Amino acid sequence: MSAERERKIRRSRRVDLRCQLGFSSSDMNGEAHVTNISTGGCRAESDINVAEGLEFQVLLQLPDQPAPVKIDRATVRWVTGNVFGLSFVLFLPSERARLQAYLENIR
Repeated sequence: MSAERERKIRRSRRVDLRCQLGFSSSDMNGEAHVTNISTGGCRAESDINVAEGLEFQVLLQLPDQPAPVKIDRATVRWVTGNVFGLSFVLFLPSERARLQAYLENIR
């Protein structure tokens, strides 16, 4: 996906952040390194090959936070090599609020 098209469909401002995320579905489990994030999604890198359209449950381990943020459903929107974009589709309002508060404090 071109950077221009990606900016057009992005709804939330991205923040450069390095952290870990675990992803799982009925077919696969894996870990990835987040490179930037917003309340709507993130960019990540993984040794596990993922495909556009896959859906996962995600546990996002933010730096200096005791518990991960749980995202019940995230969808792979694009893939380039071992880098991919996730859209956060479904998570509890309390989990979204935790992520939003964290991101607002590091800006």
